[in-house]
Amino acid sequence: PVISKIKPFFLSSFLISSAVFSQAHNVSEGYQKPTDPLVIQNLDQWQDMKFGLFMHWGTYSQWGIVESWSLCPEDESWTQRKPEHGKSYNEYVKNYENLQTTFNPTQFNPQKWADAVKKAGMKYVVFTTKHHDGFAMFDTRQSDYKITSPKTPFSKNPKSDVTKEIFSTFRKEGFKIG
Repeated sequence: PVISKIKPFFLSSFLISSAVFSQAHNVSEGYQKPTDPLVIQNLDQWQDMKFGLFMHWGTYSQWGIVESWSLCPEDESWTQRKPEHGKSYNEYVKNYENLQTTFNPTQFNPQKWADAVKKAGMKYVVFTTKHHDGFAMFDTRQSDYKITSPKTPFSKNPKSDVTKEIFSTFRKEGFKIG
């Protein structure tokens, strides 16, 4: 008897919460819907993909930290800097920037990543090619703070232009690249 009363309660609660939380997102004031047919077509294609991978990877991975946020002094209250990476902020930044000289991901294999992502059912990949720290995961003439720099051991690897390798591998496997 009690169970028969609980089931309708949970079902009605679920239906009410579903109705409330599935409301369309309110568009920001001043937003202007695109009118360019190519932009609209591109947006529609991305909307239909639903499930994909946002990939962040760089020198900071050696320390097992989250991207480059730890370089922001204003985020000191929530950023956890480990003392072994630098006792002071300035020492930390210097050591962080020196990660370039030890970044050597010799087992980098974008095909393994593409296979795993495909097996998971993902449709697209967005790879952050350059973070706030300025380290480029591609070859550029704009800076020597990059994966293809002679200062970076991985620069001698035939797959040193990581961005190019990731994009070409994932495109070959039929993924949309962002």
